[in-house]
Amino acid sequence: MRPMKEENRKIQDSYITKLQERVKEAPPLSTETLKRFSSSITTGLLIREVEKSLLELFSDGKMNGTVHTCVGQELTGVAVASVLSEQDWVTSNHRCHGHFIAKTGRWADLIDELLGFESGVCKGIGSSQHLYDSGFLSNGTQGSLLPVASGIAYSFLQDKKSNIAVSFIGEGTLGEGNVYEAMNLSAVLGLPHLVVCENNFYSQSTSQADNLRGDIMGRAEAFGLEYFETDTWDINNLFEVCKDAVAHCRENQKPVFLNIYTYRLNAHSKGDDDRDAEEIAYFAESDFLNQAAMDDIFKSKLKDIRKNIKLHLDNSLANGKQLTYEDYCGDQLPNKISVKTVPIDNKKAKLISALRDAFADELNNGRYIVGEDIHDPYGGAFKVTLGLDQANPGRVISTPISEAAIAGFGIGMSMMGKKTYVEIMFGDFMVNAFDQVINNASKFYHMYAKQISSNVTLRTPMGGGRGYGPTHSQSLEKFFLGIDNVGVFAVSSLIDPAKLIEHIGQLLCPSILIESKTDYGSNLVQRSTLQSLNLDLIGGNAGTVALTPFAKSHDKDAVIIAYGRLGRLIVDNYQTIFKKTDMLFDVMVVQQLHPLPIGHVERSVKMAGKVLIVEEGSAEFGWGSEFSYQLQQKIPNLKSKRIGAKPLPIPSTRSLEGEVLLGVEDVINGLLDLEGMK
Repeated sequence: MRPMKEENRKIQDSYITKLQERVKEAPPLSTETLKRFSSSITTGLLIREVEKSLLELFSDGKMNGTVHTCVGQELTGVAVASVLSEQDWVTSNHRCHGHFIAKTGRWADLIDELLGFESGVCKGIGSSQHLYDSGFLSNGTQGSLLPVASGIAYSFLQDKKSNIAVSFIGEGTLGEGNVYEAMNLSAVLGLPHLVVCENNFYSQSTSQADNLRGDIMGRAEAFGLEYFETDTWDINNLFEVCKDAVAHCRENQKPVFLNIYTYRLNAHSKGDDDRDAEEIAYFAESDFLNQAAMDDIFKSKLKDIRKNIKLHLDNSLANGKQLTYEDYCGDQLPNKISVKTVPIDNKKAKLISALRDAFADELNNGRYIVGEDIHDPYGGAFKVTLGLDQANPGRVISTPISEAAIAGFGIGMSMMGKKTYVEIMFGDFMVNAFDQVINNASKFYHMYAKQISSNVTLRTPMGGGRGYGPTHSQSLEKFFLGIDNVGVFAVSSLIDPAKLIEHIGQLLCPSILIESKTDYGSNLVQRSTLQSLNLDLIGGNAGTVALTPFAKSHDKDAVIIAYGRLGRLIVDNYQTIFKKTDMLFDVMVVQQLHPLPIGHVERSVKMAGKVLIVEEGSAEFGWGSEFSYQLQQKIPNLKSKRIGAKPLPIPSTRSLEGEVLLGVEDVINGLLDLEGMK
C-alpha cells in the first residue's frame, strides 16, 4: 500500500474498526440460518469455487488477460439477484463474475469465456470484464454503464412494465462523474434504477480514506434517492434489506441507493495486493461463506461443485474451439455504396424547418429525442425540437446538463429497441460524451459477440460563424471519424434532410449527425435558382449531392468535395469562384462522412484528375486527409489538395473569426494552387 498521511491512516483505521464492529454484531451462525439460505449459500460457494478455478488457470498459464475476483463479496450479488425477475436488468463492472452467475446461472459459459472459447458467454471476445446475457451487461470502464441503465429504466416506464435496472459499483467508482450524472438523471426523470454500492473500503489497494471525502449516504440523499444499507456478515439482514430496496424501487418507480458493507478477501486483480495481511486474515476468518463451508450441510455440496467445475474444465480444455477471425470481423456500418443518380427537387423551406419535420416523422414512427432544454416553449438552443414536445409527450425528453449521461441514456434506450436521437447542444460539448461513444456505443456489437448493439444517434450543431467563441464554435467531427462501427453524417441545405434522417433511423449501428448552426436558417436550394448547373443526388438517401455544370465530363478542370455549410457556401458562390479561377468544376457535397463514399465521387474525380477537399475544421489529420489518401489509392497520378480552418480555437471577434474559418477566397486559392500543381 502506498504511504498514507497520518490523518488518512487514522480515518482508514476507523473505517476498518467500524467494519469489525459490524462483524462482531452479526448474529452467530445457526443451523436454522444455514437451512433457510441453503440455496443462496450454495450459489455463493459456487461463485467462489469458479473464481478460485479461474485464478488457478491463470497461474498455470491457461488464461490470458486479467481477472478481478469477488471473493468475500459473493453474497451481495446473490442477495440482490434473489429478488429480481428475469426481465429486470443488471449492469455491472470489472468485478462482475458473481453478479453474472447470480443473475444468469451460466457459470460454465463464464469459464469458457475466460478460456477464450466460442462456447463462452461472448464467444471468448469479452473475457472477464465484458459479459452479456439477456438482462445482464458488464463493462470495465468505471461507472460508464450507470447512464445506460437509466435509459433501460426509462424504456421500462414507456412500456408500462414494473421492471427495474440495477447498477453495481464499488465505492471507488464514486469518484466518477458518470455516477452522479446518472443518479441525478434517474432522480429527475423518476426512474426505477437501483444503484448498489459494494463498499469494501479499498480501490485496488488504495484506501478509501485516500480516495473519498464526505458521506456516501449524503451523496445518495443529495439527489433524492432513498437510501438503504446493510453488510455481508448478517445474512438475515442482508437479504431482508436487499428485498426492501428492490421492492421500494419497483413499487415506487423511483431510484434507490443500496450501500452494502463488505470486504474483498483476494487481491484487486490476480496478485496486486498491498493491504495489511493481519487485516485480511481477520475478515477471512469472519467471512460468512468460509464459516458455512465448514458445516456438514455444505461439505458435500462443495465437493459436488468442485467435481462439476473440474469435469467442465477438463472437457473445455480438451475440446474448446476459438472463434475464427472471419466470424469476428464485419460491422454494422453502411458500407454498400450505390451510384444511382436522381435529380434533387427540394420543397420550399428553411433547413431548420425541414429538420424539424423530419424528426417529427421519426417521433411519429416511435422514435425518441433526448437533450438539454428541448421541451417547449424553448425547443432547444437552435429550435430544432420546437413544437415537437407538445405533440409527442414522453418521446421528447428534456434532461439536466449532462452530456455523458444523456449519451449513455440514449444508448440504453436504443439497446432496448427504442431508437433515440440525443441532442448535444453544441458540438464542442461532444467531448463530454466521448467515453460513451467509444467504450459503450461503438464496442457493444463486437465485444458482446454481435448479440446486442445500440443504434443511438448523437446529433449536434457544429462550426463557427456566429461569434460564439472558442468553446461553442469548433468543428470537432474529425475526432469522431473512423471510430469502429460508428457512422458519421452531415446535413446540408442543398437537400431536404428528411431522407437522410429516415436512413439514419433504420441503421443498426450507432451514429453521429453533424448539423451546421449557420446553415439552419438557409432556405433549401431550389433548382430554378441555379444557372447552367445540375443538382443531383448520387447513392440514395444518404447519398452525395452533386452540383455539375452543363458541360462534358472531360471539360471539367477539377472536383471540389465538401460537406455541410461549406458545400452550400461553394454552391452559392459558384459563379464567383469560376470567374476568378477560370476553372470549370464539379461540387460533391457528401452527407455520409464515415464510411467514406468513395464510389460517389470516383468517376468525376478520375475524369478531372484534380480534387480539392474542403472541410469545416482544421485540415491537419482530418477528414480531407483520409479522403485524399483513399482517392489516390484508386486513381494514380491524382493531383489532390485539402484545405480547412486554421488550427486555432475559434475567436469570438468577428474579423478574427472570419480569418480563422475557411471562406470563398480560401476555396479560390485552393483551386489555383491545385491548377498550378505539376
